[in-house]
Amino acid sequence: MAAISTFFRLLLLISFVPSVFPQDTVFDVELVHRDSPKSPLYNSSMTPFDQLQAAVVRSVNRASYFDKRIDMNTSIDIELDLKYSGGEFLMRFGLGTPNLQYVFGFIDTGNYLNWVDCAGCQCFNLSGAQFYPYESLSYNKLPCNSDECNSLRLGRCNKDKMCQYHVTFGDGSNIDGIFSSETLSFTSLDTNQTTSFPNILFGCNFRSLHTKMEDPGSSIGLSPNSPSLINQLAPKYISKYFSYCLDVLNGASRLFLGRGKQTITGTTMVTPLMTQDNFYAVQLNAISIPQEFAVFLPKRSVLRAGNIIFDSGSAMTILDTEVMGRLVTELTYYVSLPTVKAGSMKLCFNVLSTEDEEDLPGLWFSFAGTSGNFRVRPENVFRWYNPHVKCMVIVETSGLQVFGNIMQQDVLVGHDLDKMELTIIEKQCTEL
Repeated sequence: MAAISTFFRLLLLISFVPSVFPQDTVFDVELVHRDSPKSPLYNSSMTPFDQLQAAVVRSVNRASYFDKRIDMNTSIDIELDLKYSGGEFLMRFGLGTPNLQYVFGFIDTGNYLNWVDCAGCQCFNLSGAQFYPYESLSYNKLPCNSDECNSLRLGRCNKDKMCQYHVTFGDGSNIDGIFSSETLSFTSLDTNQTTSFPNILFGCNFRSLHTKMEDPGSSIGLSPNSPSLINQLAPKYISKYFSYCLDVLNGASRLFLGRGKQTITGTTMVTPLMTQDNFYAVQLNAISIPQEFAVFLPKRSVLRAGNIIFDSGSAMTILDTEVMGRLVTELTYYVSLPTVKAGSMKLCFNVLSTEDEEDLPGLWFSFAGTSGNFRVRPENVFRWYNPHVKCMVIVETSGLQVFGNIMQQDVLVGHDLDKMELTIIEKQCTEL
């Protein structure tokens, strides 16, 4: 009977192996903002102003968490005396065969491990759906003597000789799970076709105690290091390239896995891409309004290469305290509107009319490279904090600098891990 069961399992898995794709294949997947009504984390009682203030807290926590990781020259496999913030945008994906079990997970360019809360998980906050591994014929626990376990920094051997991981955070949150493999599927937004990929490595959480955060229970790692999803798909199925377009206003956010042969036109910024500790880093030289002022950034950084990371999981941009002070001074002088205090935000203006709003400028960010200039539109520099106040979506730090996702919204941000380039194309998400 065991042999028959194994035979049918193998037969089923063969039927789910995708055909060979050309290297210009692109899979596009819908992304959902955590505050969208489509999200399992949606809170109908929160106003847009509440959501922005909550995003500030999450961004600061996330940057502090990253700082600690760099300081200790480690990844997420030790105790960090800080709160963890998982991300801002989620994708829906399926696990298992023959019946797909759909869950939502954060996409996280600062994390290399994919994980999901599994059935029976002792979870403090069950915001999202759980995965039932024993209802799938393609689910496999990985033994602790496997190559996959040995290559996982988190991997440990449990009493059953399976590959187990443990992550704990200083706010009382912790994650325990079994490193596993499973068939992962997602549906193209354009074609509505579902594609399945066998033997994708992921963590199956059996304990997930997030005592002070909302979490859908799943995460898709897109960091430069294995076993992130991009590293598992490339180069076998796609080129080693991914991009995203984030559009909260129109709900048209999308993740593109792979590089297409079609050319997307639009003003393009290109800058060298560097990696460290699962981060994507670039060199930011200056922030300016041409012919008005320029604030230059120091070369020094907590990073070995580059001085700021691009992060899909942080809403706010976070700059060095000294840089932030000079930028606030220049903008206060440049903008004729009265400034007001608003929580922890460093620069806010009283905006009482459309004419007032038009006084708020965009900013030029000058990155390394001959094509490294990128203009962030005014609506992505200033957001409503309350009905009459708009604040700059930048906070200050003494540590790691972060280019957050609000400033990345409604442009196409590409990560080329072959050429090691980061590109930004000025293209509205609804046009892609």
